[in-house]
Amino acid sequence: MNHVEEIARSSERIAELITADNHQFTVPSCPEWTFLDLVAHIGEVQNFWGHCIREGNANAPWPGEGSKPNSPLDAGDWFRIQTRTLIDAINSAPDTSPCWTWWDEPQTSIAVARHQVQEAELHRWDAELTISPPSPLPLEIATDGIPEFLHVHRFSIQKLGLPHICLIASDANTSWNMNEGAGNTVDVTGTASDIVLFLTGRCPLEKLLVVGDSDGLRSLIEAIPEMNT
Repeated sequence: MNHVEEIARSSERIAELITADNHQFTVPSCPEWTFLDLVAHIGEVQNFWGHCIREGNANAPWPGEGSKPNSPLDAGDWFRIQTRTLIDAINSAPDTSPCWTWWDEPQTSIAVARHQVQEAELHRWDAELTISPPSPLPLEIATDGIPEFLHVHRFSIQKLGLPHICLIASDANTSWNMNEGAGNTVDVTGTASDIVLFLTGRCPLEKLLVVGDSDGLRSLIEAIPEMNT
C-alpha cells in the first residue's frame, strides 16, 4: 500500500465535500461534531503527526499548537494545507525514522503513516455519511485496518477479559484473532470494511454475523467509544 497516495485520496475527498452550505450539518457517526468540527479535527491531527515525524523524537510528542480554519469558506483549502504538512513529512523521512506514538512500538514514521491512512479513510467515511450514503472502506485499507486496530489498542484489549474472538472478513478470506486461547470462541463475520467500522464504533453489531455467545462481546462494545477518543 502506498500510504501517501491513500492519505491524499481520502483527504481530498473530505476537502471537496465541505462547503459553506453544509458545514453546520451534524456528523451522524460523531454527533457531537458539526462537519466543520470534523474537518478541523482531522486537519489538526494531520498537522500534529506531520510535525511529530519531522521532530524525529520517539520520546515525546511535538509540543507545538496547530491552527483552525478561519471560516467555512476556507475550510477545504485550510485542510489541504494540513494534509500537505503530513504528506511532506512522510515523504521526507525514512520509514525507520524515530517518531513518538501513543501506542508504543513501533515508534517509526512508517507506523504513523500506516495509522494516518486509517484515520483519513475513517473520516472520509464520516464526511460522506454527513452528506449522503458513504462508500465502504477500500478492501486493502480495511484488511490492514483490522490488524492495525488490534495492535495499537492491544493494551486496552488485554484488560477487557474477552473470550476468544475471531474476526472473519467475508470478502477477503482472512481472519484475525482477539484474545486467542481464552476459552470459547465467538466468530464475528462481515466485510472487512464493516468490521473496521464496528471496531471504531460506526457499525452496529447487528450488521455482522455472530456465532457463539454474543454476551462475550459486551465489554468490547462498551470499551469501543473510549478506545476511539
